[in-house]
Amino acid sequence: MSSLPETPSSVAQSGICRAAWSIDVSRAVPLPGRFEIAVDVIAPSDLSPSAQVVVLACIPGGFLSRRYFDLEVDGDRRYSFAEAMARRGFVTLAFDSLGVGDSSKPEPVERGYALGVEAIARANQAALAGALRRLAGGDPASRVPPLVPVASVGIGHSMGSALTVEQQALARPHRALVLFSFTTAGVPRFLSPRQRALAGDPMRARREIGALARETLGSPYPERPEGSREDRSAAFGVGSAPPAATEALRRASTNLLGTAGLLSMIPGGFTPPADLVDVPVLVALGDGDLHGVDGLASMFPRSPAFESFVLEDCRHCHFVAGGRERLWTRVAEWIPAALASLPSSEPILSSDRSALPSSEPIALAPSDPTALPPIDEGDRP
Repeated sequence: MSSLPETPSSVAQSGICRAAWSIDVSRAVPLPGRFEIAVDVIAPSDLSPSAQVVVLACIPGGFLSRRYFDLEVDGDRRYSFAEAMARRGFVTLAFDSLGVGDSSKPEPVERGYALGVEAIARANQAALAGALRRLAGGDPASRVPPLVPVASVGIGHSMGSALTVEQQALARPHRALVLFSFTTAGVPRFLSPRQRALAGDPMRARREIGALARETLGSPYPERPEGSREDRSAAFGVGSAPPAATEALRRASTNLLGTAGLLSMIPGGFTPPADLVDVPVLVALGDGDLHGVDGLASMFPRSPAFESFVLEDCRHCHFVAGGRERLWTRVAEWIPAALASLPSSEPILSSDRSALPSSEPIALAPSDPTALPPIDEGDRP
């Protein structure tokens, strides 16, 4: 298992500061070995020390790395959500979940089937807590001054939206959620009969997801298929966007996180955590997306404020759409309004907040690791 560099890299360009960090999350992972999660920091370069900031904690969708939130082609960042939000004063933390992009994978590879969505969410929460501590302390090597994160907003895309919902139900770190494509109804038209058999039974699906991924995907980290099949063009098509959009997505591509990606497609797989979300939620879709807006509000029965937004001439990867600036403006306007709507007694985010909640954690069935190689207790960190 490769280890990421300990020293962050950084670049300040056009009023934007970027840094690449790795966060050790080994203690949050129920497998032996050292595990690190890669995180990119994109922030305004003119922030003063102790500036109060709203942090956007971003998790990408299937077959996409954290770079989806900061798309770039030969220095052209017209498709970068993170840069657009930095110009509006937000700080972005973009994460690769375990098993994808530059984050660690379990060894041997078969142990990847044991990483169910709750384990992945716990690791992501540990990474968020570690990244917030680094922001609060400042990092001279990356030219990021000490900052005061007054709130975090969970940002997800597709599978990453589902993992954001899982993390919110588990640890309640965010004061609002922005979900670029999310549904608890799954996408059953892309499932095999064996996979569809678990629809509507989330506990069973979670118990069996490791074995199901082994049986139907052939790898815990399947590579992105190429071609023009309906499911591929629906997920990665760019509509009327220019060829640069396709290239930007290609450069941000990675393998799938099999257990999470599969569960997100099974109807009902993420209903239990969505039922527990009690913060404002904005779901943004394209008019040519994998699902529509019908029934979305009812999927968050405890949310105090739910809104949806549909972008025209947009498929599933929203940041390459021709109207993306309208989408980014909508998100940038919605976030402060959503935060302002919360009761004043609601606690603000603290950089040293516990990685686990003080109340109402979810208790969901983990993946079944019984078919995995046995773990020597002496190997645990």
